[in-house]
Parts: sequence; C-alpha cells; structure tokens
Amino acid sequence: MNKPFLRIILSSVLLTQLPACGFHLRGYDAPMSQNIPTTELIFNNTPEAYAVKNSLKKQLHQLSINTQDRVIDKNTTTQSNTTLPASIEVKNIRLQNYQLRGILTEIRMVLSAEVTYRAIENGQPRTLTNTIQVQRSYQYDQGVVATDNPQAEQIKVWLYDNLAQRIADQYVALSLPKITKLPTATTRQPNR
Repeated sequence: MNKPFLRIILSSVLLTQLPACGFHLRGYDAPMSQNIPTTELIFNNTPEAYAVKNSLKKQLHQLSINTQDRVIDKNTTTQSNTTLPASIEVKNIRLQNYQLRGILTEIRMVLSAEVTYRAIENGQPRTLTNTIQVQRSYQYDQGVVATDNPQAEQIKVWLYDNLAQRIADQYVALSLPKITKLPTATTRQPNR
C-alpha cells in the first residue's frame, strides 16, 4: 500500500526536476519555440496549385501556424517584400511524367515548384527562394485490359502532400532561433 504511493511521489519529484537539469538543445541561446505570425499563402489559380495549397494549409495548421489565402493571376505583379506579411509564395508548379517503355512501363512522376519565403527577422524583411522537387516512380502493365491508371492519381496526391510537407518543413526551419557560437575553451596539451 505504501509502495505505489511512494512511487508516485518519487516520479512526480523527478519530473519536476527535469527542466532544471538543463534539458534543452546545446548551442541555442533561446528556447526552441515558434513565434510565427499569420502566414499568407500566395498561389496561382490552377488545379495543381489548389491541391498543393490545401495540403500546405493542413500541414501548417498541424504546426499551429495560422494562414490566410491570396490567389494571384499570371498577369498581376506581386507587391514589394516590405509590404507583405510573413508569406509563402508558390509559383510555376510543374508535373512531369517520364516513361520507360518495355514489357512493363516504368513511369516517374516529378512535381516541382518555385517557392519564395518572406519573413521578418530581427525587424528586417528576409526573402529566400528555393526550387523544390519531389518524385516517385511506379510500374504500369499496359498489357492489362483496363484503360485507366488509378495508380497515377494516387501518386499525384502523394506528390502534392509531399511537396507541401517539404515547404512547411523549410518554412518552420527558417523561423527557428539562429545558432550563436559559444566560446569554447581550448585545452592545452602538456609538454612531454
């Protein structure tokens, strides 16, 4: 009867001491917390952009990042970087199929996009542009009587989700505190 009570007390004391033991990442002078304002998602008005935007909104929502949408036409120009809030602009989404024909057809689907991240860092606007590419391959037997290719649609959905995941990962990585170099003590080797 005393043992379970003693275990609970001991566990609670040990758990309260965990933050005091310096349990954090070395090299960071700030806690690993996100302070990301509402992020504007800027996409073109295409079916591919719509699919990536919905997946990206889901990814950012899971990371507790609020979003708002803005759709741009191909004919309009974007505003300057200083007037935009924190934003992610995804342009030029391309889905390409490569086929290697034989008894079985090997199909490689490649989805790529140009992504521009805009954020405020230390009161100054910061812009970073990357081209992100995801790909997946599968085999398709054209000898089968079926005329549709359901695997291609599944792969497209996977590519949209994977591209959104990579965009969200990069955006969160850009918002983390920067590493500051800590002075290291040099050790002297004794002369022999």
